[in-house]
Amino acid sequence: MRLKKLLMASQQTKTETAITVSEAVEIAKLSLETLRLRVIGEVSGFTGAKYPTKYFSLKDGDATLKCIIWKNVYDAADVDLQDGQEIEVVGKFSVFPKRGEMNFHVSKLHIAGEGQLRIELAQREARLRAEGLFDEQHKRTIPVFPQKIAVVTSPAGAVIHDITKALGRRWPVAQVLLYGVRVEGTDAVSQICAGITAADQSDADLIILARGGGSFEDLLPFSDEAVVRAIVDVQTPLISGIGHQPDISLADHVADMHAATPTAAAEAASSPSIADLQQLLDSSAVRMQTVLNEKIRSSRRHLDALASRPVFAGPEELLQVRAMLLDSIVQRMTTVLAAGFGTERQRIVRAQERLLHVGPHLTARERTQLERATGTLDALSPLKVLGRGYAMVFESGDSTQDESTVRRKVIDSVSCVQVGQAVKVELHDGQLDCEVKGIANEPII
Repeated sequence: MRLKKLLMASQQTKTETAITVSEAVEIAKLSLETLRLRVIGEVSGFTGAKYPTKYFSLKDGDATLKCIIWKNVYDAADVDLQDGQEIEVVGKFSVFPKRGEMNFHVSKLHIAGEGQLRIELAQREARLRAEGLFDEQHKRTIPVFPQKIAVVTSPAGAVIHDITKALGRRWPVAQVLLYGVRVEGTDAVSQICAGITAADQSDADLIILARGGGSFEDLLPFSDEAVVRAIVDVQTPLISGIGHQPDISLADHVADMHAATPTAAAEAASSPSIADLQQLLDSSAVRMQTVLNEKIRSSRRHLDALASRPVFAGPEELLQVRAMLLDSIVQRMTTVLAAGFGTERQRIVRAQERLLHVGPHLTARERTQLERATGTLDALSPLKVLGRGYAMVFESGDSTQDESTVRRKVIDSVSCVQVGQAVKVELHDGQLDCEVKGIANEPII
């Protein structure tokens, strides 16, 4: 009761009354432990040991506050405290008179402001990465020399001006299609998704998704899951240029190419530039001219070497040598053939002479046998019989037919003819055409 009176008296008057140390500490304890405060600060010196209580400090640029939190309160908060995090705690002071120390006893804890958003963003990134949305295998190839480039960004501000200026300087032949959207605010996510889809459905060769620099919260729409999935679903290659280094959004992770700034995105879309191509063409022309000149010099040296050869310097000499060789071959062939034919002719003449001398002796026996056979054949010939007064009777054939080609039938019996029938009688010196006047069936003998 005395301490409470001292506390009230100290608040009501400026007169200082001397008190003991214990009384002073007790006055501070009574004053502080009645306060319930909400405090924001940066975590420092956190001890994660498995004790009933956990210790850490909250600090800002000017002060440090030692904090204590019971394990059950820490577990209920479901927060993995780390040094450097900005958190918000609710609690009250605890004073320890013996040590003259003061701690802030935490009863509630959660990540403060941007810190909580960063944790949620990190969790979202981990989940989408686990799905494979950021894998390189899904990246599309950025086209070279695009004819139409769709730009999804705010229609107002410096970004679209910087992009069109860079494209006009580096690749003026490209047609720029603007799909204006809100890049921050409550409806920014839906507009960005709609702009990406519309650009993909156009006939653009390439899409640039861009916005200027801003705070962490300003860039959050480009880390929204809906925007990430909209980029994944498009078929047109997409380059992101969101914020400025070191700003990185989830859209940058899923884009086919990430540029540090909107201007860098425009430069990536127009690479190589007109100037780069001109330099490349000039360099190629120089190399081609050098190679061509060397080829001409090499061909000239080769041609000079060929022209110096005898076959080209004096072609008639080469023909003369060939002609002399041909004459020599013809002469040798003529000599050899003449000698060969003369020898063979002599051999033939000698063989003919031997044949004429030996031939009659070789055929004497055969000639005798032939003469005997001829005599026998002549004796048996019907012509010899006819010569002794006999005749042969044949049927008379058709007068219109050639008798030499008609096989005549010999009449060897009176039964083969009839009275009045024409017959042909052949004698040794001719033929008689006769007619049968009568038939007598009486044999001669």
